Amino acid sequence: MKLLLSLILIITIAFNNCSSFRLDTNKIDYSKFENQQQQQQQQCFASDNDLPKGYNSYYAQVSSNGNIPGPNGAVEQLSYAESGYFDIDFIGQQMYVEFFFDDSKVQNRGKLWGFTNNNTQYVSINVNGTDYCFSDQLSFSIPAAFNGLKYVGEALVGNIRSEVFKGSPALGGSFIDQALFVDKTDCSLIISSSENINSPSGYSLLNFFSYQPYAESSNFQLPSICSNPISTHSNSLLKDISFKLPKIIKQHPF
Repeated sequence: MKLLLSLILIITIAFNNCSSFRLDTNKIDYSKFENQQQQQQQQCFASDNDLPKGYNSYYAQVSSNGNIPGPNGAVEQLSYAESGYFDIDFIGQQMYVEFFFDDSKVQNRGKLWGFTNNNTQYVSINVNGTDYCFSDQLSFSIPAAFNGLKYVGEALVGNIRSEVFKGSPALGGSFIDQALFVDKTDCSLIISSSENINSPSGYSLLNFFSYQPYAESSNFQLPSICSNPISTHSNSLLKDISFKLPKIIKQHPF
């Protein structure tokens, strides 16, 4: 709980002290970036040839009442902290996430694999000292490329010159306004910040660490325990432990 409150406090301070946010509303003020476009030249993702075919990165995310896509097109507001490792292969349409999730009520640690080719996701978790692997129909979309990015200008993140892109999460629809900050020197992802478009207000911040612009193929090999997975629909264990999937699969930038 202390970790979650501390991270929420960090978000509040960051949003209220950055000159690119309107202090009266905490909303991203894109005009501060867009007004500089004529003096700047876009370096990253300027053409399709510049886009990576996948990427892997460690990450840490915190949300304060942020919008999260829910089941059947619904949207829910959640406050939580999540961290782990993320690997996505745009071409092969596969994803791997190792994660720890904490919303002060539920804590989950696990690994997730998602594959478009068989429309299946696998989740490996440990419950009371026993390892389990569950399978289910894929519950999220794996994007085929960096989608919906609009270059809006430059900004400093600390002393790092970064390019700023406006976009929305792959499954966020029109519920989230998002800014992505990319290192101008090597086009590595730095920070993704999101805010609710609708009421009530809410925010989330996603930090990337050790970003690499390619997918690690070894991560998409299922462990032996998943060779005979348990069907989620035929087992009540997940309900008993209040398991939750990592939120990054529905709030990653692309």
